[in-house]
Amino acid sequence: MASCLREICPRYNCDHLHPVAKRQFFYGAIYGFTLVREMAESDMSWDLSPIVKGVSAEKIQKTLDDVTTESQQFAETHFDKIASMNANDIAKMLQTYEALDVKAKDTVQYCTLRFVADSTDKEAAQLRDWSMNASSKRQAILSPLDIRLGNLMLSKPELIDDDALQNYRHFLERLKAEAPHLLSEEEEKMVVAKDVNGIQLISQLRGSWVSEKSFDIELKGELKTVPFSTLAAMRMDPDRKVREMASKVTYKSFHEDKLLHGSTLRAICADHMTMTEKRSLPSPMSKSLLDQDVTELTINTLLSTIEGTANRYQDFLKLKAKLMGLDKLAGFDVIAPFKEELVWKFDWPQAKQIVVDSFSAFDPEMGSIVDDMFVSNRVDAANRVGKAYGAFCSYWVGAKSSYILTTYNGTINDLYTLAHEQGHSVQGHYMMNARTLINYRTSACMAEMGSIWGELLLTEKILGMSDTAEQKLEILSSVLGNFFYTVYYVGMRALFEQSVYDSIVDGKLIDADSACGLWSDARDRIFADSVEWSEYMEYEWARIPHHFIPNFRFYNYSYSFAQMLVFALYEAFKERGDDFKAPFKNLLSKGNSMSPQESLAEFGYDISKPSFWELGAKQADRLLEDVKKLI
Repeated sequence: MASCLREICPRYNCDHLHPVAKRQFFYGAIYGFTLVREMAESDMSWDLSPIVKGVSAEKIQKTLDDVTTESQQFAETHFDKIASMNANDIAKMLQTYEALDVKAKDTVQYCTLRFVADSTDKEAAQLRDWSMNASSKRQAILSPLDIRLGNLMLSKPELIDDDALQNYRHFLERLKAEAPHLLSEEEEKMVVAKDVNGIQLISQLRGSWVSEKSFDIELKGELKTVPFSTLAAMRMDPDRKVREMASKVTYKSFHEDKLLHGSTLRAICADHMTMTEKRSLPSPMSKSLLDQDVTELTINTLLSTIEGTANRYQDFLKLKAKLMGLDKLAGFDVIAPFKEELVWKFDWPQAKQIVVDSFSAFDPEMGSIVDDMFVSNRVDAANRVGKAYGAFCSYWVGAKSSYILTTYNGTINDLYTLAHEQGHSVQGHYMMNARTLINYRTSACMAEMGSIWGELLLTEKILGMSDTAEQKLEILSSVLGNFFYTVYYVGMRALFEQSVYDSIVDGKLIDADSACGLWSDARDRIFADSVEWSEYMEYEWARIPHHFIPNFRFYNYSYSFAQMLVFALYEAFKERGDDFKAPFKNLLSKGNSMSPQESLAEFGYDISKPSFWELGAKQADRLLEDVKKLI
């Protein structure tokens, strides 16, 4: 039911979900600092026991079995009645579902968080397997109810506007929009089986092939064998020779395996095109637009604005080349830090206080939310063997709070990641205290508001702490580097994906060579001649996980959307001051209760107009001017 189409999306392994999380991975997760190793792990580790009240693994297994049984009973009670339900009946059914789903969500969350914190823990691995099995069973049990409820909304749309369903209005509107594109209940079951035993296995094979490879490299005169994850991290090493080597070895590997990557891309795209036609969707992008709750006009306007303002990114890259003492950046310099020696380092107590103060300076209530996350031991920042890389914030729905996983190594990049994830916890707090569970799952286009806002608040805080131009440059280059990467580099990935499907529609074959050509064309539309691309970097499309996730097509634009959105809102804050705060907190609380278009229209913006998106670029211009003054 709502668990299927409206699944809460805890940001497990946010490295694949938002580019900011790469900071934490690339800076320190591989190399680390003695500074952090000397910190007490107990102060940097979360306490998950309150989620399940400290019960044993056996009792957790029983809870998972119980919620599966209760879900089956729920489905059997309501399934045949949906077609004849009135508004009050539907409201009662959804309220019952929400109460049932809280227990399921929290138990599964506990199992998953135990595992990502330490995959070497055998009990945690067992819990994770139990929870995944229970989640799969519940999805199979409840998804047919989504289909029936959506069909009811299609046949009786007047129900949506009934006062009894006010809390669920937008949820039901979305089910109604998706209903014409759903297959029969039996066909949907066959699609799930087809995906599990077909396209998902192909994707998993490619992913396993990449992640399990090892490479013999020479690092500063020493021969080493490193896994792909370590090699990929070195692409952002402060040492230019290291990242040049890592980039060449990484992309040469994708070139050597081009048959695998090209065939996987072709298979996933072909499957998507088949399902697009089977579901009578207007275009290959339609499924994504429905999932993200946005219009094609809005996304095309966003992408046109990105391409039309790409000269700003090019100017930034030329400035970066100047700061690095280069005539022109090479491809392996684009995502690298500006300097080999980083200026800022913060111990863990400092980091916590700085982040709390950053939010408090904007709004004391926000600061108290962030402080409570630390005081209640809901942040895991310790280094340990078996811990997942990346960073995420995951909702604890029963307590209307969150848990954060990151790995803190004392750098300014780690500090920004901490502020980013705390921003997620702030947005989650306002949403969970204003909405019911069905309304929690926010469009990816809107889910990064609090997190990127946290980064900008942190920027103001540490700029105020800066004593030297060197310190200010490190801050501003970090913020601008992430803004331009997320808007323009990730936006380029969206343009590439559009061109891939346009080629398929035109009857052209997609293989590794054609994908490289399309990637280079999209790259030129954003970078022009501002970068000297390194050998094999035309294979970068093969490194991007989003291009190989079945049933997850056209999602790169959502990150560019979020980044431009928050910079536009920050521009509004600078103009409106204190009058901005209450409406902004209300915006954070919306969740899935309104579409992004409706939420931002209420805030005074039309996101289908280029003028809105240009506000974000305007805020970046201000920061870029500050950099130029410092130089």
